[in-house]
Parts: sequence; structure tokens; C-alpha cells
Amino acid sequence: MRIIKRSVAVTTVGSAGAALGSGTIDGMMGQLLDVYLDFHADAPGGTTDTTIAYTTRGGNILAVSNSATDALIAPRQKLVDNANAAISDSHALFPMNQGLTVSVAQSDALTACVTAHFRILILD
Repeated sequence: MRIIKRSVAVTTVGSAGAALGSGTIDGMMGQLLDVYLDFHADAPGGTTDTTIAYTTRGGNILAVSNSATDALIAPRQKLVDNANAAISDSHALFPMNQGLTVSVAQSDALTACVTAHFRILILD
């Protein structure tokens, strides 16, 4: 096992409070450990929305609304036991077998509005 790091900077375009942008990281196979969101100092905290989703099949991994506060986040998935309609494991890592897209909306036009730093566990 080993841990790799990948980063993507998202530049936003548009008018103040309505700018958007996205960036993608590809070529990873493993499990997502965590992501550090590093926001531009001028990103508006009251409106900036950040979403991280699987690139190919969709499905959100993380959604942060109305915040531009730098943060280390360890997203985990909640697995449901359909037979018992109960959560069986709320600490499962997200599998990585495709790219991830980081999208920003409702921000200001900024170069590197947010830089997402990912740590991925590679199972060799």
C-alpha cells in the first residue's frame, strides 16, 4: 500500500457571486482518504458552493455550501443494508476507479478560487 497526492486548482469565471468553474483529476485507482480545500483569500464565504463528484458516472462525494473556509475533510460513504433498511457501515472509504471533478459555483471570478489537494490510498 502507498499514499499518493493529487491536486487540482479550479479557476472561476463570471460575475461576482455567480462565477463558476471546474477541474478534474484522472488516472487513479484506490480509495479516497481525504481532501484539503484551500480557498482563494477573496472567495466569498457566504455564497461559494464546492462539489466533488465522480467524473464518469456522477454521484457526489462531497458538497460544501456557502463556505470558503480552508478545511481538511475526510468524506465517508454510508452503506445501506437493503434487507434491513439500516446503515451497516458509515466509515467506508470512497473507491477510486475514475476521475474526480471539483466544481465551484456562486463565487467570484478568481484564478485558483479553490485548490483541492487529494490523498489517495493505492492498494498495490
